[in-house]
Amino acid sequence: MLIPTTTVVALRCPSCGRLEFHGLSLFNFSGDHTWQMECSCGMVLMTMGTRKGRNFWLQYHCGMCDNIHVIHQHRRELWSQELLTLTCNETDLEVGFIGPRDKVQQAVQHHDRSLAEMAEDLGFGGYFEEPDAMYQLLALVFQLAEGGHVRCCCGNDNIEVEIFPGHLQLRCDACGAEKILPASTITNLEKPEDLEEIILPGHLAGSDEAGPGKGRRRRQKSPV
Repeated sequence: MLIPTTTVVALRCPSCGRLEFHGLSLFNFSGDHTWQMECSCGMVLMTMGTRKGRNFWLQYHCGMCDNIHVIHQHRRELWSQELLTLTCNETDLEVGFIGPRDKVQQAVQHHDRSLAEMAEDLGFGGYFEEPDAMYQLLALVFQLAEGGHVRCCCGNDNIEVEIFPGHLQLRCDACGAEKILPASTITNLEKPEDLEEIILPGHLAGSDEAGPGKGRRRRQKSPV
């Protein structure tokens, strides 16, 4: 019988929104070592450890509620041909997957349902002033953030997003620069794919350039 010793972890970063895929080998835990999964932005997404190599504890940073969840799994549940789904304790929504690469990729594709459905699940149905426009704007910002195309002029790409009924507020957690994206942002674009990046008007420490609120606009293919 073939015993799997490698598996794949997929988890979305609650800080920058990127979906991270990491390979995980059973041999990472020789000598009772712990293993950490980090996002490319530097945030620790998961810490995992074991005693005696059979029972494992997993501590993961939830992209839904921004809390830390802890679960315990047997080795055969983590390194198997079946998919293990990580969920949010607060919302019961899926936040990550562990398993064979092909099954993890299929699960991620299936998981990427519309933000409208997720908003309904979370009780946001009547929250937005222009629901259709806001759902499209959220989806677009999420997609750009996942590709690393939401950043600040100060060089930081760790951008916080706060949701309001009629707009999104983006804030750089390094220099404090902010940008407001009204729901009309999406309707003013000829094609949503024309928006290639979102840039906050921050500045490097000690720079004489204009600070937040005085950023320059570039007439390229629709950065905002």
